[in-house]
Amino acid sequence: MVTVMEKTVISTRQSICTIILFILGSSIILGIGKEANRDIWISIIMGIIIGLFIVIVYSRILSRFPNKNLFDILLIIYGNYIGRLFCLIYIFYSFYLAALVLVNYSMFISIIGLEFTPQIVVSFVFIILVINGVKKGIEVLGRWAEFFTRFLYPIIIIIVISMLTMVNVNNLSPILSDGFMPVMDGAITLITFPFAELIIFTMIFKSKTVIKNNVYKVFILGLIFGGIIILITTTSAYLCLGPFAYNSSYFPIYSAVSRINIKDIFQRVEIVLAVSFILGGFLKISLCILGCCNGIVSFMNLKDYKFLVTPIGLIVLVASLTTYRSIIEMIEGINSFKYIAIFVQIILPLTLLITIEIKFKIEKRKNKLYRNGDLNEGSNN
Repeated sequence: MVTVMEKTVISTRQSICTIILFILGSSIILGIGKEANRDIWISIIMGIIIGLFIVIVYSRILSRFPNKNLFDILLIIYGNYIGRLFCLIYIFYSFYLAALVLVNYSMFISIIGLEFTPQIVVSFVFIILVINGVKKGIEVLGRWAEFFTRFLYPIIIIIVISMLTMVNVNNLSPILSDGFMPVMDGAITLITFPFAELIIFTMIFKSKTVIKNNVYKVFILGLIFGGIIILITTTSAYLCLGPFAYNSSYFPIYSAVSRINIKDIFQRVEIVLAVSFILGGFLKISLCILGCCNGIVSFMNLKDYKFLVTPIGLIVLVASLTTYRSIIEMIEGINSFKYIAIFVQIILPLTLLITIEIKFKIEKRKNKLYRNGDLNEGSNN
């Protein structure tokens, strides 16, 4: 069981691990679902359920066109002009997402550990690692994701258990005290960031006919496992910090973990968590740049993407340094970007799937009429 990209293959396990780390990415450091307040856990569950329907749409699109990625499918369905226009939209989306995640991590590193180091230095080192990773291809990134995930689960389990000493169950009550609308707002935010961001994988993964059903398994299991980790870590952080501290913190999960102190022996474990966050961010930026390069290859009908990686990576670096100059601007940018994300992540894929299904039904009907015509001709003869 494999997921295919060009001539490289990665196993189902590697694909799922890649999706898990992608989902965790920057979402787990920024603190999500703040709109829902005490009902944050309900928003996360709703986000996971709705996200499952969205990734089923992505899986259906890929399974309909074996060995094609999203850009190839857009060109096949909509033709050169409209198809290229949609390709441009997704190229800019993946580019912007890469720049946004790079800003997330460079600011995170600068604030928690390297406050006197210029942000450009942190971003430059980060992007150099990303460029090298993307050039190695999805096969190497998949193996790396599988290897790192083995350490991630024990780290999260130990940290969550350690946080139990600080838990205050009253922080989650009363349920739905502010009504249902804040819960819906939180769920919408969670859908666009991070669950529906899995649209990036439709730009990377290709499905062969013999394993088309495996695409569903990869997307669904990846989203469920990643969503469960977000649910556990975010709810634990909220239980520890409370409404005010969680909503006012830029990095609430990191803040909650930094409070762990068991008999002055087990403490300062937030460093381990920070390293885990950074490694997840490396993978997310790499996949966004890889998706962007794949789009340019399809748009310009090129043979290989690797010569594009360095210039695209450096442009992402420049964009990340010039777009947001403070963490407040970055948070505001994320909140406003979700409205554009709804169009790119949900509306366009749904429209594409409906168009694909209509075309397939028309083709099926034509083939049926054609076969019936041949049969009638044969009987008359």
